[in-house]
Amino acid sequence: MQMVIFGLTVTSSWGNGHATLWRGLIRALARRGWSITFFERDTPYYAGTRDVDHLDGGNIVLYPDWEDIRRVAEQTIKRSDVVIVTSYCPDAVDASRLAQQAGRGLRVFYDLDTPVTLARIEQGERPPYFGPEGLA
Repeated sequence: MQMVIFGLTVTSSWGNGHATLWRGLIRALARRGWSITFFERDTPYYAGTRDVDHLDGGNIVLYPDWEDIRRVAEQTIKRSDVVIVTSYCPDAVDASRLAQQAGRGLRVFYDLDTPVTLARIEQGERPPYFGPEGLA
């Protein structure tokens, strides 16, 4: 089974408890035979605090901007059984659109901070990781 994740970061746990969650999940799934690829935009904020440069049982794709990896992302999505796009992913909207267009498997949105997302929606705002069409 193959999974691709488009997320905020897996390489730096600094100021971000979710990186450790992703690492544990990836390690556990790899033990069960899964192959996981994590796409992470290479941002200065996390680059200076990286505490992981590889994943046991997974691959990290660090990229400078979406257009540089769009084709690689599309090919990875086409091969994947599961595609996860997370909130706070800098390219969540583009990754979600690509997953809808090219994905053959299960497509999942994972909200890293649901109360913040719901508060924005209640205030009439669209979170930046939702496209105008929503999640569909």
